[in-house]
Amino acid sequence: MKKTIIGVAAFAIAAAALAVLAFVKMKAVPDGADDIKEARQLYEKLDSAQLTMTDNSNGEKLMNFSFYINGDNEMIFEYISPQSGDHAYSDGKRFYYKTDGKWTAITPDDESYIHNIYNREYRYPYARGSVFFLNTGSVSEASIEEQNGGKTITYVYDCEKLNKSSVKDLENVSEFSALTCVYSLNADGLITRFTEKASLTDAEGKASDVDITLEVSEVNKIKFIEKPFDE
Repeated sequence: MKKTIIGVAAFAIAAAALAVLAFVKMKAVPDGADDIKEARQLYEKLDSAQLTMTDNSNGEKLMNFSFYINGDNEMIFEYISPQSGDHAYSDGKRFYYKTDGKWTAITPDDESYIHNIYNREYRYPYARGSVFFLNTGSVSEASIEEQNGGKTITYVYDCEKLNKSSVKDLENVSEFSALTCVYSLNADGLITRFTEKASLTDAEGKASDVDITLEVSEVNKIKFIEKPFDE
């Protein structure tokens, strides 16, 4: 599977009653970095979850990803992208994908089989902590708002530093001109919402704005995912 560039949504954090707001100009390690790193690790330990991606500019659902780990340490999941029409499913032993209305299976006889079967240790990209972008060395400003046991951490990135350190690892991005990420953690330290607002230029020189939110739900509640087709 391709690397996934996670877009993000910008929203202003309103100061609320009883909330503690901390703002800091950049240090070597930005405030909240350890919390975000731990939250990404916690996401990778989940037995199951649902991850949705929404385009904040129009409310369109870009993606729905659901997974769970069964008793045999196999990852069963379904990925749907209404925008692109992409649809994939794995029963833990075979990986299926839909193209032009037809389902195709990647079986043990296929050369790419080993790269398309996932488990607790070798997780599908959307079940990995790296789905929540983080580059602590490129943060220029950080703010933290704490409330109800959880916290919201906002990072404004220094795009000059970011373009030198991270762009080479992202598909179809040549440079950022603006990037703000917001990480919402619950009382257990798990990321429940990640937003990013970015202005970027793609590999073909086209400039665009990205405004997307990822939301995590159904944490450790999914026990079954129905196969979306009949064999």
